[in-house]
Order: sequence, then C-alpha cells, then structure tokens
Amino acid sequence: EGDSSPDPWVPDAAERAMLREEFTSRMYQRFLDGEDGDFDYSQVDENPDLDNLDIVSRDAEERYFDEEEPSDAPQLE
Repeated sequence: EGDSSPDPWVPDAAERAMLREEFTSRMYQRFLDGEDGDFDYSQVDENPDLDNLDIVSRDAEERYFDEEEPSDAPQLE
C-alpha cells in the first residue's frame, strides 16, 4: 500500500500575487487599527512632530466656528 495523501496545493503565479495582496492589505489594516502588539504606538501618537499640520489647522478652525454663536447675515442692498 502506497502513500494515499493528496498532493499539496501549490498556487500559481496569479494566485500567489492575489494572496500576497490580501495578506498585505490585512496586515496594513491591522496596523492602522492598533492591533500590532510588537509596535509601540505611543511613540507615534504622542509625537507632535509627526502631526499633519493641515489637519491640525483645519480641526482648530472647525472648533472655532463650532463655538461661535449663529447670527443673521447682514442685508446687502
């Protein structure tokens, strides 16, 4: 009696590329979700030098306008 185990599945080049893309996408999302236990996210989160200044400025502007009381616009003649 011979070995009756099935041949192992070997993906072709297209399948390997698709699997590599899926793996990369999942790992990228896992990192963004803060689920990478080997990475110290606090070094990035607490470093103001890494902040996107455009977003920080926009957030400050939105807070300013959110705090402003609404008023009627002046009438133009």
